[in-house]
Amino acid sequence: MSSIVIDHPSPAVVLLVGGTDPSGGAGLAADIKAAAAAGVLGEIVVTAVTFQSSGSVEGWEPVSTGAVSRQIEAVLRDGPPGAVKSGMLGSAAVASELAGLLRSRLPEVPYVLDPVLVAGSGGSLHEGGMPGMVRDALVPLSALCTPNLDEAEALTGLRVRDRESMERAAARIVEMGAGAALVKGGHLEGEPADFLLAGGRGRWFEGRRTCPGKLHGTGCTLASATAARLAAGAGVEEAVESSLHYLRQAAAGYFIRGAGNVPGHFPPAGPRSGRLDATAFYSLPRFCSRCGTSLVVESGVRHYPCPACGLLHYRNPLPAVTVAAVRDGRILLVERACSPGKGLHCLPGGFLELGETVEDCAARELAEETGLSARSMKLRGVETDETEYGGIMLAVMEAVGLEGTPVPGDDASDIEWFPLDSLPPLAFAAHGRIIERIRSERGGE
Repeated sequence: MSSIVIDHPSPAVVLLVGGTDPSGGAGLAADIKAAAAAGVLGEIVVTAVTFQSSGSVEGWEPVSTGAVSRQIEAVLRDGPPGAVKSGMLGSAAVASELAGLLRSRLPEVPYVLDPVLVAGSGGSLHEGGMPGMVRDALVPLSALCTPNLDEAEALTGLRVRDRESMERAAARIVEMGAGAALVKGGHLEGEPADFLLAGGRGRWFEGRRTCPGKLHGTGCTLASATAARLAAGAGVEEAVESSLHYLRQAAAGYFIRGAGNVPGHFPPAGPRSGRLDATAFYSLPRFCSRCGTSLVVESGVRHYPCPACGLLHYRNPLPAVTVAAVRDGRILLVERACSPGKGLHCLPGGFLELGETVEDCAARELAEETGLSARSMKLRGVETDETEYGGIMLAVMEAVGLEGTPVPGDDASDIEWFPLDSLPPLAFAAHGRIIERIRSERGGE
């Protein structure tokens, strides 16, 4: 009897070089999660062990001499990566060691240099001589260099505190030999903005702050997400733009820890549930709320009694809002960044929070997912749906007078206006019915 051989091809691979972070928010912990969220396998090479929380660095120790080379040579036996990203290197010796390996073993592989010199909390993450070694040995090897304001100053010798100086710093880094430069403006006064200089063209990416106070690990997350996308075949500008979308989602889903805040790297990449009984997102109670007896829940049963005391348990619909914005025969849709329906399109919207009206919820969800606001919201009707979230009661709100610049965020990875008569596949059946009703109404105008 012949055996069946099942092929399990490897995904794209990114080699992540940096220091550990026991808090899980930055360093190699953030690197490997950001790569996984992009569907890319992350191989890790440890340069240093840090002692830090989400709020401060207490100290660090470098790995022994030659350990970086031994780790890289070991993983190369599995095959070359599609890209390399380095973060904290710690010492000039390690930086020199990495530069030699990039030149001799990985000369054609895109290299993302995140020149980590100081922790976000202010603690130093390098020994003497590092800035010069990074500038002279690693910047010329990089396909993309991603300094923050302080690191851009250390590399270029310029004072970098505003948009104009960020553009000058990016130009200087490219003059130093980098293929492209992304100067990160998370420390700017007011709203953050990042400047990319690639292929002789400059582009600004506008952001907004979603986390009060400092967020630990954003630089590591962005650089690794970008390297992962390069490994998967994206160009530099495409990789940066997509990674900034992902970072905004991770930042919006931040976690409050004892000493600081860390990004919510997941669930944006969470797998779609295999359960089909509409209970995957909000689990039903397992025990009777009156007597504590174990409940028997059958798929498709809307209401079910406790077998001991007879108390009837209801499966009530969840209240949610969806926003319909139409102009010039086109309707605004977002691409879902997470399950259910990850990668498919839908109308902006979400669940009501405590104390919200449907108008409040519609305005909040529109702002979170698209960055837009509306002069007014009008109730256009109510729909029902069965999804992995459970049963939904959906208030349909019409957004009138959109204002602002569209920027995807929260559950959305992209935003686009689609003709009413030429729609992409939709994540939710109810949204298709809503759009069909809008199309029919407008056809009679």
